[in-house]
Amino acid sequence: MSGQAVQPPILDHFVILVSHKDLLGLSNHIGDQFILAPGGNHAGGFTTNKLILLADGSYLEFIAFFDDVDPDIRRNHRWGNEKEGTIIDWAFTLPSESDFAAVQQRLKTADTGVSYTDPIPGGRTKPDGTILKWAICIPNDAQGDAAPPGSIPFWCLDRTPRARRVPYQVEPHLTQHPSGVLGVSSVSVQVPGEASKLKPVYDAIFGGAWNYEVPSGSTTGKHAVSLSSGEGAIKLVSKGSKSGQVELLPGLFLEIESF
Repeated sequence: MSGQAVQPPILDHFVILVSHKDLLGLSNHIGDQFILAPGGNHAGGFTTNKLILLADGSYLEFIAFFDDVDPDIRRNHRWGNEKEGTIIDWAFTLPSESDFAAVQQRLKTADTGVSYTDPIPGGRTKPDGTILKWAICIPNDAQGDAAPPGSIPFWCLDRTPRARRVPYQVEPHLTQHPSGVLGVSSVSVQVPGEASKLKPVYDAIFGGAWNYEVPSGSTTGKHAVSLSSGEGAIKLVSKGSKSGQVELLPGLFLEIESF
């Protein structure tokens, strides 16, 4: 890294795959614990979403494929074969898309075999007609194939103001959840096989200790990432005004630590 300061990754969001039916009924399931923010339809017309915005500026995204999507299109989608009702992926962001080249260079220098794609345009139209634009960068393995979703974070880099995509400051009432959840304290990633093989990749992503920042700049919480061998799952511990546990979906629980 030649002694240069490394821009820490900024936690952006977590992706939770659900059926379209469950997405439409989500407020009935978690409405007593969380305030849902309207998402919208993604470019391409295959998926739609709803969000839980958190006061630290990160968010949970519930995403669903429309029922009439061509099965082949879904099968070839990055998330099309993942298990519904689980956290399937997660993303970092940076202040500017131009900052991402340094992440790519660190991975190249580390010679891990893993690389990130150059930014791929994406977007979504909000219910009020607002068009959002961003670019995503997906991790590829040594063979040039997309790495399994969730094993390595992807990146979401805004091309329209992030405040339009994540209006946690513009509409703070959307972050005042009855559950008391305020943000994400820590993230643990379980991967099948030997987690040690991915350690150099994570070292390169972070450029040092495995700590992230949050969009709000809050320093409350551990803001740490851990990696282990296991069944293949992403688990997060949230920070809140009270400790406990809340159910996001049947069988999917969110731990809360009070700070």
